[in-house]
Amino acid sequence: MNKVWTWIFLLAAGALTLLFFSNDFGLIDIQKTAVVAAIGIDVSEEEPDKWSVTAQIAVPDASAAKASNVSIPAAETVGAGIAEVNRKTGWYPTLVHCRLILLGDGVAEEDVFRVLGYFLRSEFVEDSCLVAVCEGRAQEALAAASPIGELTATAIAKVLSSEAQKTGLVCVTDLRTFAKGYYSPAKSGYLPYLSLKKEAENENGQAAGGGKEEGKGTGGAQGEDVFDASRTMLFYEGKRAAVLDAAETLAFNLAEASTDLAFGQVETKQNGETTVYGLKMKITGKKRSLALQEGVPVCTFRIRANAQIADENGRAALEEIAKKAIVPEEVLRAAEETFANKLRAVLAKTAESGCDLFGLEQALRRGFPKEYDAHKETLLRDMLPVFDIRFSTLH
Repeated sequence: MNKVWTWIFLLAAGALTLLFFSNDFGLIDIQKTAVVAAIGIDVSEEEPDKWSVTAQIAVPDASAAKASNVSIPAAETVGAGIAEVNRKTGWYPTLVHCRLILLGDGVAEEDVFRVLGYFLRSEFVEDSCLVAVCEGRAQEALAAASPIGELTATAIAKVLSSEAQKTGLVCVTDLRTFAKGYYSPAKSGYLPYLSLKKEAENENGQAAGGGKEEGKGTGGAQGEDVFDASRTMLFYEGKRAAVLDAAETLAFNLAEASTDLAFGQVETKQNGETTVYGLKMKITGKKRSLALQEGVPVCTFRIRANAQIADENGRAALEEIAKKAIVPEEVLRAAEETFANKLRAVLAKTAESGCDLFGLEQALRRGFPKEYDAHKETLLRDMLPVFDIRFSTLH
């Protein structure tokens, strides 16, 4: 009896193997599958009521440096654009390895979830996929050349990595986090605002990376394109509401985000001369609390940090440099004032735009449910900030 079952098992295994290699399972042939590293979405230049969809793909038998961009200039929906990539190239685009969704400037002028809804519905795209807005068109950003020969999507993802956020220079957001803010009562969120520094010119006056033909490889060009994501775009109801500059982004990260070692600049004036200090800051504690004082919402931002001078624009003697391990009191106080002022500027933009960047609506609803209805509409405008910021020397 055991021999009979053994023969049945072997025959079944052989039949399954035959079906697998003949693709009778309906499985996608790996040799006809395109690995999509990033998707870029723009408003169509040909038909403004449609979308331009760009897929940066790497085929299995090619290195990432030879990956290509395929653009669909006018698609009714994002899904239709991705399906058109298949018809245009003969490769089946799978989004399992897509780690970046890049939106062009024009997309942010209307509700961005008109396009992001496709990725939320897709069973292949992970919720941890990075999302960013780029200055100009996403198609052009994905066509840029990484200066170290990497796939463009990989270079951008490094700029938007969790390690970058720990420095306080970038506000990183994934699809899940952005969607949670959009569908919350506050209807607010933020995305890193990516910009591309153009290629450096060589001694002949030509762009270092040379021209790029549409659809050709992007990762292997010898360009000098550099991505910067130090600005942050604020959203309300899925639309662009305001933009934080680099200093305001750093201040927001100091107060709210998962920041470890941050870098920033402060100025001091002594004897009529201005000195700019570059500080390395280790955040040791942060807390935000909302209270109602005599019927007025008051938000206290508590930040504790240790600082060390990393650089300064003045010329110092050797013994003075050695003493900089102890940060002068006037520099520490200047740092406190600088970041309080930048936080104040951030709050002014949130009040004007309606973007609840710090989640104050949720704090009001949880902490003061009886007063919630009376304050929810005017919370951002009426809220009084208190800044409890203390910097100490790192050593």
